[in-house]
Amino acid sequence: MGIQERKIREFEQRGQEILDAALSLFGSDDWEQVTVEQIAKKSEVGKGTIYKHFESKNEIYVRLAIRFQKRMASEIGLLDQSMPVLDRLRCYIRAAWEMHLSSKELHRVFMFCSRAEFRAQLPSNLLTEMQEAESRVSIFTHQLMVEGIEQGLFPNKPINLLIFGLQSMFWGAIQLIWSGYLGDIDHEQHLEEVTSFMIAGLVHHNQPIPQTKD
Repeated sequence: MGIQERKIREFEQRGQEILDAALSLFGSDDWEQVTVEQIAKKSEVGKGTIYKHFESKNEIYVRLAIRFQKRMASEIGLLDQSMPVLDRLRCYIRAAWEMHLSSKELHRVFMFCSRAEFRAQLPSNLLTEMQEAESRVSIFTHQLMVEGIEQGLFPNKPINLLIFGLQSMFWGAIQLIWSGYLGDIDHEQHLEEVTSFMIAGLVHHNQPIPQTKD
């Protein structure tokens, strides 16, 4: 490896170390108030070094969100695409569940970067890069819905509506857990319960609801 290649590798490594340091500071409820100075101190570098790697604190958020999306895409990329649609959907939900529960800090950053008002502040190149990382995951979801509709498993409705129902239940479950409202729970048991509700709702939600007698 030449000197230039080594310098590039070391620069990239330092950038990842800064991201790790920043993430470690995002554990408290006022995590959005963490400053670049605090990140620099945690990283054991000068503030100027932070700005050599990242143009702003917003870019630090985005880079962490992109890291999350790439990890998610890698996980679902390992799924056996020959599995039946519902089995793949179960595996996909599990992968997303485990990712979002692996780090409260990373989940917070991911959700923060999903807000429209945050994205409106981003330079176009950074927004595009984040959207490209997200698309690697959304393409998988879209394909699952298409296959399910074609096989008659899911209602023939706009895919964005089908995904909306799944996302609503999934995000609600994750938020309940991270809020502490549920206390100490069995994550595996709750995953199975949420997954069953999500799939049942997706498959059967077009069926008429029985009317109760007065």
